[in-house]
Amino acid sequence: MTSPTLALRNDLVVAPSTSRMRGIANELKERGESVINFAAGELDFDTLDSLKQAAIEAIKGKCNTYTPALGEKKIRQQLAAHVSEQLGVAYAWNEVGMTAGAKQALYNAAMVLINPGDEVIIPIPYWVTFPTQIELAGGKPVLVDTRPEGYQLTAERVAAAITPQTRAILINTPNNPTGAVYDSEALRRIGELAIRHDLWIIFDECYSRLIRNGGEHHSIVTLMPELKERTVIVNSFSKSMALTGWRLGYVSAPEQVIKAMENLQGHTTSNPNVVAQVAVSRALDDSADFIATANAILDARLQVIHEALAGIEHLHVAPAMGAFYVFADIQWFIGRCYGDKQVRSTDELVELILAEAKVAVVSGAGFGDPSGIRISYAVSDADVATGMQRLREFFARFN
Repeated sequence: MTSPTLALRNDLVVAPSTSRMRGIANELKERGESVINFAAGELDFDTLDSLKQAAIEAIKGKCNTYTPALGEKKIRQQLAAHVSEQLGVAYAWNEVGMTAGAKQALYNAAMVLINPGDEVIIPIPYWVTFPTQIELAGGKPVLVDTRPEGYQLTAERVAAAITPQTRAILINTPNNPTGAVYDSEALRRIGELAIRHDLWIIFDECYSRLIRNGGEHHSIVTLMPELKERTVIVNSFSKSMALTGWRLGYVSAPEQVIKAMENLQGHTTSNPNVVAQVAVSRALDDSADFIATANAILDARLQVIHEALAGIEHLHVAPAMGAFYVFADIQWFIGRCYGDKQVRSTDELVELILAEAKVAVVSGAGFGDPSGIRISYAVSDADVATGMQRLREFFARFN
């Protein structure tokens, strides 16, 4: 008896080197070696005690059953008030919804807005999931390089990428993987392009509350309220409130888009975790001090990171003003030798950094930009100091 032929989507694998990296890390662990994890995509702090207590009370209060697909109406009413206050633009309860993490909100946006053959402009470097979700919807990612402008997205590059098939522009600020916060004037000009060409804007601002000292996040709808009717804003409680495992994101968009998302989500995952919904609603007003403390800690770590990387010859880092990442340009090292081993690609470099320096970083290849590596400083102060010392010693051995 033969097995059926399966049309497996192996093209959806995010990073070809991931399994090799895990293998190297496991070998190091078995040998008792300590690895500094600069690949982290979440805060190293625990979430708020008030959130945990609210979750316990929700369970004891029998909040354990289904809710509507995008969440309880009374919680969406509270969320709409929160979004309206944050953006300075009024949103009603039926213009917001909750999802199983921001990733589902982005997937919903792709599936309800993008038709087969539609083009979506995506800046490079991008979060790894952006192009794949557009492709799953039958669309075509059109990639716009931000590296020549120091990882800033410009209206000129967006304008050059627009064609009659363009349906949407996907913007992520503060940016993952670069930590860049996009300029307000550039966002206004991009908004004007969207109006002129009748385009949707998918605006991912999941790191909007994690801003480094001196930086300022700009939401495009706050800058141009007239964009509300053509903008899908994606956000998350996961990053800023340190509860990534709870999988709770949210989306703000025109009523007809939210209704379409509700219908879609009703046939995919249904409602997001009800305990997380209730807990966040009860503790939402308690998060400001927690986030301020997190930002102060991250500010100090970023200063250590910048000072250390500035001392590594031939390695360059653009200013990072948001999230908890820096993106280091390592082009000079590709094709050169570490001892007697020639490094032929960025993936090879990150594997070598892990094997030799015992430091895990992420290859820029997965973000569409193999010229760089992403370094997360969402790790302890001690790990930041130790990891930076290891990286300095590692790169000093190149010839």
